[in-house]
Amino acid sequence: MNDTPAVPHTSDERQLSFTYPTFKDMQDNNVIFVYKGIVNSDLVTHVLEMMSEKMEEDKQDRRLSKKVFNVMVECLTGAYTDEALEGKEGYDPTTVLLVKRDDTAYVVATGYYIHNPKVQTIKHMLDRINGMSIEEMKEFYQEVISREDPGATGFTDLAIIDLARKSKHKLQYQFKYISPEFTFFSLESRISQQSL
Repeated sequence: MNDTPAVPHTSDERQLSFTYPTFKDMQDNNVIFVYKGIVNSDLVTHVLEMMSEKMEEDKQDRRLSKKVFNVMVECLTGAYTDEALEGKEGYDPTTVLLVKRDDTAYVVATGYYIHNPKVQTIKHMLDRINGMSIEEMKEFYQEVISREDPGATGFTDLAIIDLARKSKHKLQYQFKYISPEFTFFSLESRISQQSL
């Protein structure tokens, strides 16, 4: 009698060939949350509820949870669909959000398409903020509040400063040129578990 369990097969093994490598990649990189889709205010609420449950399961400090949530909100708000680009040929409003955790920090990463004319403006502001001390950032924050439109949406100067102040780390970023119209913008924020 053969006691070897039968190995389950799919009707076509190629159909599910990405599942295990994707799972393994997420596990190796300590990814605890992934979202891919269009960002709106309902989604932000839903994402925060799911992350709240996850961090409760992991018995994380409430102050740390709040910092991670604040960074996630800033990242997702920056990724709101640009209404001026809706319907434009080649524009994809899809956003990806990843949250991973290592021994010392949570990392919140987002990626989405932006219009090419915005690349240099965003890069300039990110580099400027990354070069500032905490004190310089506070002063600059007050300056930007006085001149920026409070109703402005998307990845504004104020949003970049808020993100840097909340994460207390330099913001990592990358621009991947896709076409003459669009670039894929990736942003990563790190929140130390020790800096509460």
